[in-house]
Amino acid sequence: MKKNLLEILDERKIFKLVLGLGNQSEESIISNVKIYASAGCDMFDINASEKAIQAVYKGIEQAGKKKEDFLLCLSIGVSGDAHINKAEIIKEKCTKCSACVNVCPQDAIVLLDDGYPFVQKEKCIGCKRCKCKAISFFEKESDFDEALKLAEKYNIDCIEVHLASKKPPYDKLKYLIKRAKTPLSFCLDRKYYSNEKIRKIVEKIKKWIGGSDFIIQADGVPMSGGENNFNSTLQAVAMAHIVEKFGTYVILSGGTNEKTAQLAKMCDVKYNGIGVGSYAREIIKGKDADEAIACAKNLVTKCKE
Repeated sequence: MKKNLLEILDERKIFKLVLGLGNQSEESIISNVKIYASAGCDMFDINASEKAIQAVYKGIEQAGKKKEDFLLCLSIGVSGDAHINKAEIIKEKCTKCSACVNVCPQDAIVLLDDGYPFVQKEKCIGCKRCKCKAISFFEKESDFDEALKLAEKYNIDCIEVHLASKKPPYDKLKYLIKRAKTPLSFCLDRKYYSNEKIRKIVEKIKKWIGGSDFIIQADGVPMSGGENNFNSTLQAVAMAHIVEKFGTYVILSGGTNEKTAQLAKMCDVKYNGIGVGSYAREIIKGKDADEAIACAKNLVTKCKE
């Protein structure tokens, strides 16, 4: 029988590939999963949709692996969270400079025949690197009930809710905690929350769950990865240092890279795994299969040392 995620975290550290809460591109999910399934990845983090789940299974199959050997996490977002933003072009304000096309890490923006950029919303992850006067953003809030149904149907290993909103959605958290039959993860960062606010949030969750058997994803600076240095991952380690004292399981994320585990050890920060998104996707971009797998394997190895 497959072990519960928390049982696995008791035994060893894991590597989680974050494919983006807003990433609904089947092609992108399949290609990234195929590479990282071959490189020793333990868990794949995706948006809560049947299409994304099936894309992960296809990627695992194309890698010649068994889906039972991998963990799956469904991410959901609430209003105010940057992860659920989608970009949209305002033609009347666009000068056709194409700067947005060049900065998009997801290749989600393309130029049409008339010279105007167009956002492929299934690829957009809401990172706002394309931000300008000709681009607006709208929210696509997650459906908690849909996530719960999918988790039960596919025996999902974890549901993760992103809490990067000015006011914590306590009613929705209690709703999720009451109905979830799978381990829960709560993604926290310090954009809106002080250390004291984080303490209050975690203590409330502990009370509602009845203990500390849940995960806190210590999200340093969400969607900030890209560079492989200590500065990039500093806030993720600092965030883990804040939440480790609550006795929960801790996953480092947000700006994470090859240096994350090293910095965490230097700071004597306890954690149970590392989730990497932007940096993990960037280092395999444009490479042939063998080179991409080698780069991915190096990252996975360094994160699990």
